[in-house]
Amino acid sequence: MNPLDLEAISLRINIENNVVVSAQSSGNKLRGYEKAFINKKVREVQDIIPRVLATCSQSHVSAFARAISIINHNSEILSRIAVSLEIIESHIKHPYVYWFPYIGDRNYDFPTGERFKRIIPFSKKVKEIMEKIGGKWPSTNYLNKGFKVKLSKDDIEFLRKVVEEEVIGMKIEEFLSINNIDELKGDLALLKKVPYWTAGIGKYLVVGFPFSATIDLSKLKDTGLDVTYNGDHVEVGPLAQALTFDGMVKSLHNKYGPSPLLREISRIKVACKLLSELTDFDGETDGYEILGSGIGTIESIRGSLLHKVSIKDDKVNDYAIIQPTSFNASPGGALEYAVKGIPVKDPKNPWEISLAVSSLDSCFVTEVSIYEGSKLISKKRIGGFC
Repeated sequence: MNPLDLEAISLRINIENNVVVSAQSSGNKLRGYEKAFINKKVREVQDIIPRVLATCSQSHVSAFARAISIINHNSEILSRIAVSLEIIESHIKHPYVYWFPYIGDRNYDFPTGERFKRIIPFSKKVKEIMEKIGGKWPSTNYLNKGFKVKLSKDDIEFLRKVVEEEVIGMKIEEFLSINNIDELKGDLALLKKVPYWTAGIGKYLVVGFPFSATIDLSKLKDTGLDVTYNGDHVEVGPLAQALTFDGMVKSLHNKYGPSPLLREISRIKVACKLLSELTDFDGETDGYEILGSGIGTIESIRGSLLHKVSIKDDKVNDYAIIQPTSFNASPGGALEYAVKGIPVKDPKNPWEISLAVSSLDSCFVTEVSIYEGSKLISKKRIGGFC
C-alpha cells in the first residue's frame, strides 16, 4: 500500500462562533518503517530508500549518505542538485494543488484546470533532469563512481522560464527582492485574496543544507509521537527555511507573526532561491567513502530531516529517522498552532482549514475532524498529492 493512502495523522479541531479555539494532533503515527533497512548491505540502501520512502526520496538518500560517509566532490554537487530539484518541483506545484482550487476560478481546478496543466511540463522537465543526474528511477547513480552526467544551462533555463512566466510573473531575482504582498504577480497574485490570519507556534528549526543553520543534536528529544528541540516544540519547513534568507518573509513575520499565507509565500521564495542557485554540470561522478555509523541532517521539502544509521560488518545494524512531520505534528506542536484562531465561515466546507493545514504540508495524509462542542460537523483528508 502507498503510505500516502494511510491516515498517518489525526487532527481534531474545535470551533466556537466560527473560530478555531483549540486543536489536538495525534502525532505522526506512521513511524518505524526504516527498520526495513536493517541487515541490508550499506551500499544497497541508497537504492532501497526510494522504494520505501517515495516522498522526498532524494532528501532521504542524501541524509543517509551524509550519515555514513564523506560524499566526494562531484557526487556532492549532484546530490545537492537532486535535493534542490526535489524541493523546487514540489513547492512550485503546491499552491496549484492545495490553494488555487479554493481561491481561483475553474481554470485553477486540480487536476483538470488549464492553469495547472501549464505547469505539468515543469514537473516533466524536473524528472528528465533527475534522470540525467541519477539515471532511471530511483535516480541515485550520482552516488556511484563513473556515471557520466551532463546538465545543460538550457535545462535550467527551461525551469526558470516556466516559473517566471506562469507562476511569479517576473524574473526570479526580482521576485526574491520584493518587499510586500501587494507586489505579487503571475498566478501567485491569487494569494492576495487570502487574509493574513496570524497562526503559528513561532519557534523554528533548520538543520542544514540547502540553508545556513547549526543544530545541537544533544537537544533533540524523540519519544515516538512527540519530538522537541531544546525542550520546545518547533515548526520546520518552508517558513523556517525562508526566515534564514528572505527579507520580505522576515519583515512580515516580525510585524504580524506566522500565518498560512506567509508559509505559502515562503514555499515559492524557497523554490526560487534554490532555482537561482542551480548550475550546469558536465563530468563524472566520484561516489562516496564509507566512514561508519553517524547522523545525517538535511532540509527537505517539508523541513528538517535526520537519519541516524548504525553500521556493523558492512551492514546496517540499526536505523532511525526523524521526519519533518514528526516535529510539526507532535501533540501540542506546530500543526495545532497553525490552525488556532483561524476563522471558519462554514464548518461543513472548511476551506480555510484546508489552507492552514496544507501550509505545513505534512509528509502523509492528515485526517481532520471538525467539532462544535461534542458534535462532529465534518471530516476532511488533507495531503498526499505532492
